[in-house]
Amino acid sequence: MNGQVENQKTTGKRLRAWRKSVPLKLMQLSRLIKVSQGSLSDLENDKSLPSATTLANLSTHTDLNIYWLLTGKGPVYRKLSPDMEKSTEQSCLYEDFMFMMQDRKLKGVVEKVIAVYREGDIKQKAQMQGFLSALS
Repeated sequence: MNGQVENQKTTGKRLRAWRKSVPLKLMQLSRLIKVSQGSLSDLENDKSLPSATTLANLSTHTDLNIYWLLTGKGPVYRKLSPDMEKSTEQSCLYEDFMFMMQDRKLKGVVEKVIAVYREGDIKQKAQMQGFLSALS
């Protein structure tokens, strides 16, 4: 970790330096930890301190060491257990999915895929699985 992240003097400056080092955009982190972009901006500009809920969400959804964030002491990152990594990955996938479902066309396609999965015959399911497998 470079000194630009580790040597920040305030909670807000540490949060911003960490976010940019990850890298995450303000919008992405605000969505991930369930705060508004304005509130996150206020935190990063030292206009407010993070709430317990915000700290819990940072801890749940990232590998940021909350002790370092608040004090500037210790490692910037904490080691996640394999279970936590899986939980965080699943949570990020869910957040991304919910964001993408705001697109009406994509939502329609996903609904069709789900309908084929639930109600389609064996041939339709095999075609869909083959198509999706070819994309990855």
